[in-house]
Amino acid sequence: MTEKCEVKWQATEEQIDSIIIPAMQGIAQQCAGYANELQCPPEFIAVMLRDIADAFEEQVPKGDSDCGCC
Repeated sequence: MTEKCEVKWQATEEQIDSIIIPAMQGIAQQCAGYANELQCPPEFIAVMLRDIADAFEEQVPKGDSDCGCC
C-alpha cells in the first residue's frame, strides 16, 4: 500500500474494536505458539513478521490496485 492509500483510508472505531484489535491479538498468540514450538528467540518471529509486512508493502503493478487511490 502506498502512502497515498494510507492517508485516504482510516479504520472506523467499530473496525478497530471488532476486527483489528482481535486480529492483532490472535496473530500475537499464534506467533507466541510458534516461538514455543520452535524454541526460537523472539527475534526470529520478528523477522518472520517483517517479511510478511514487506510482502504487503511491495508496489502493486499499475492497474492491479483495488483501493482506487493508487
